[in-house]
Amino acid sequence: MKILVLTSSFRKTGNTYLLTHLLCQQIQQVADRYQIPVDFDTINLSEQNISYCRGCRVCFDKGETFCPEWDEIAPIKEALKEADIWIFASPVYVEDVNGVMKVFLERMAHVNHRPEFAGKYAVLLTTSGSGSSGHACMTMASTLRAWGVKVIAQKDFIAGSLSTEKKLFARFEKSLDKIAQKVINSYRNHENYEPSFISLLFFAVQQKLWRKSTNCKDHPDYLYWQSNNWLQPGVTFFIPHKGNPLAVLTARMAGSIIALFFEGMSDQL
Repeated sequence: MKILVLTSSFRKTGNTYLLTHLLCQQIQQVADRYQIPVDFDTINLSEQNISYCRGCRVCFDKGETFCPEWDEIAPIKEALKEADIWIFASPVYVEDVNGVMKVFLERMAHVNHRPEFAGKYAVLLTTSGSGSSGHACMTMASTLRAWGVKVIAQKDFIAGSLSTEKKLFARFEKSLDKIAQKVINSYRNHENYEPSFISLLFFAVQQKLWRKSTNCKDHPDYLYWQSNNWLQPGVTFFIPHKGNPLAVLTARMAGSIIALFFEGMSDQL
């Protein structure tokens, strides 16, 4: 099992770093009980040279590799592809992820149009000094679900301005162990992959819109969906799954209604 920790903290021994380190230790312990080998990799976005998105749309209209700054993102995206499970971790500054995490998510906007990470699992971790609304986790969760990723756990750790690893472990041992167990269970039961209702809904809306598109047949987004057979009748998600039939049906019905709304908005523009 390959786990990628993608963190965005500039504090090398701050709460975000310490909690991701503790979580990895707990995952290793649970994995050892099941005799599952684990390979951890870490990318700190604060150490990467990631430019702001220019809003040029070339990643949408031509493909992500045409981005003028593609070399900044390519190795990170490759690491995401290789990992089975992701741990996204960000400190909370002004009720959201910090700037470098937000910039990274924006630079990956093409994946919202061409979801290629279905089948991946993600844990979302944020740290705050005295509490937060949870908006930072929601920012990451909504983005990753649009990518087709299943979010198996998300938690904001209220850790104070600065703490020690020992104190953090004493306070959050149960939470960390619970998350670690979810990680291992997801990996062990991958053949029973069950998308969330939101992910099913995202798929249904996009599928409906692309099926009805009349002037985008040569667009990279349309061609990507077509090449993956996602526009075929009976396909309800990016990958084969064992989602609840009622949830699938409800998502498809709701998706059709939402797609009609987007079509109406497009006609008015």
